[in-house]
Amino acid sequence: MTATAFAALAIILTGAWLRRAGVLRDEARPGLVAVVIYAGMPALVFLIIVRAELTPALMLVPVAGIVIHTVLVGLMLPVARLLRLDRPSTGAFVLVTAGANTGFFGLPLIAASGDEFSHSAAAVYDSVATGLTTWVSTVAIAAIFSPRESRPGGIGVHPRTVLAGVFMPPTWALLAGLAWNLTLGHDIPLALEKPLEITAAAVLPLVMIYAGAMIDLGGVRRRWRVVSVATALRLALGPLMGLAVGLAMGFSGPVLHTVVILSAMPSAMMSLVLGAREGLDADVMAGTIVATTLLALVTLPLVRMVMV
Repeated sequence: MTATAFAALAIILTGAWLRRAGVLRDEARPGLVAVVIYAGMPALVFLIIVRAELTPALMLVPVAGIVIHTVLVGLMLPVARLLRLDRPSTGAFVLVTAGANTGFFGLPLIAASGDEFSHSAAAVYDSVATGLTTWVSTVAIAAIFSPRESRPGGIGVHPRTVLAGVFMPPTWALLAGLAWNLTLGHDIPLALEKPLEITAAAVLPLVMIYAGAMIDLGGVRRRWRVVSVATALRLALGPLMGLAVGLAMGFSGPVLHTVVILSAMPSAMMSLVLGAREGLDADVMAGTIVATTLLALVTLPLVRMVMV
């Protein structure tokens, strides 16, 4: 994990340099995301699930992820009141402290870290737990704390939005992998396996280059007090909650380590996308995402060392 984290940091800095040098322009960044979502992540998830040993503990991992997120939301609301945040800042604070970047950061990082984690647990956690919490909880919180006075359609959590968000290509890859695993076993024809492996291997570098290109320290400077608190809580309370919930659910070994590490991930980038759409405090969200993404490359190896 340490070596992978430092490799990720090097790639992030490369992405930041490419943006600063004008090589990776703003209009090119959505293309990186599309390649990851529609090609890289489905290939990675499919390979992981086909090769996985499907155990009862694996089926409980998404439940753990949903519990961790729900508890964090409940804890962050009173903290926001103590900080005397206004409505848009409260919503932003809750989103970036309760939502973890398990897909664009956690899954590729774990997949590149070898056998010390359960790759299948990471894939199920992200596809199911993070998928549901993002497109139900995050959408609802963003709408509830929106500063807009008139909101037609209630809080804005519509079934079509949830289904479109949850059933993205990685989720379909998860379902296809499960079907393959249960019917055909773990073997994949070489003609299919090799292209999938090469495509899956591109996820980590593409995601880290994208993260580097997104770095903007403006939000950190403008709202540094709130960003500092949110960053500390996301990176410290997240893994503690993951450990508590994981132990309470009887996890052990690589599955427990995976749940803890995923709960220690930086703030989810989708928090900014969905929160900004509803008018929440963009500086708090962007600043915390930048700070947690950079600092997580130091804190994640520390969390892993403690678990050994």
